[in-house]
Amino acid sequence: MAEKQGLIVKAKYGVFTIISDDITYECKKRGSLSKDKKNLLVGDIVNFDDEDLMIFDVKERHSHLIRPNIANVDQMIIIFSLIEPEFSYYLALKYVTYANKYHIPSILILTKEDKNVSKEKINEIVETFNKLSIPVYSVSNKTGEGLDKVRPLFKEKTTCLIGQSGVGKSSLLNALDPSFKRSEGSYSEALGRGRHETKEVVLLKYQDGFIADTPGFSSLDLNLYKEDLAKYFPGFEERSNDCYFTDCLHISEKNCQVKKDLMEGKIPQIAYDTYLKLSNDAISYIRRFQK
Repeated sequence: MAEKQGLIVKAKYGVFTIISDDITYECKKRGSLSKDKKNLLVGDIVNFDDEDLMIFDVKERHSHLIRPNIANVDQMIIIFSLIEPEFSYYLALKYVTYANKYHIPSILILTKEDKNVSKEKINEIVETFNKLSIPVYSVSNKTGEGLDKVRPLFKEKTTCLIGQSGVGKSSLLNALDPSFKRSEGSYSEALGRGRHETKEVVLLKYQDGFIADTPGFSSLDLNLYKEDLAKYFPGFEERSNDCYFTDCLHISEKNCQVKKDLMEGKIPQIAYDTYLKLSNDAISYIRRFQK
């Protein structure tokens, strides 16, 4: 047996595409992995036999996202269009919370800068997220504006792109490197949403790292209890340590650092309003234990 180690960059119908020493292999997994209920994901580091092309071991993951289902992500880049579909603070903050839930750093990239969007709107979004320590970049996939600032973000990292259908994930990839030739979706004014083209998760080699192109989706369930949301919401985790109550929900409690910073303008009102909406939809630990 000639044992090799490689990275799963694509998985489809039980066949796993693996890159090892810049050589691509098409492998299947041994029955012993199925017996041990070890599911293989894009992003997994695996050991395989390059003679019978069978995977026999998978290395421990340092991160694992459920949606999209991918392993060993170093950072999440959240793609939002400024228009078509319209930018949504609610969804953007929800996506960042989702990244925080899995302890994955996140960055926001705004696309379609060329579609007559005012600089005031862009600056407002950038300022809002910068107050929450979330980096924001604005680009045009069509004209190439802003791409030079974005390219270094991917260097030597495994990056997961995430966002709604039609926001320009595949278009961004093609703008970064035309050789990717990713199929691009479109936006339907009649439906008010994008049509997605990417059907499965795939890792693309770029800047000595990998970018995961992922299927777009219109909804995202956080599946967080109120107490967890109070910690994972952008900008709240570090402030929670300074609240008087260790289980502070940042709503009606006294001596709450989050509400203090909100009053002082250090936390944007639109972010706090989004938090209240998400918290209202979540259940608490107490209700969970009553079931």
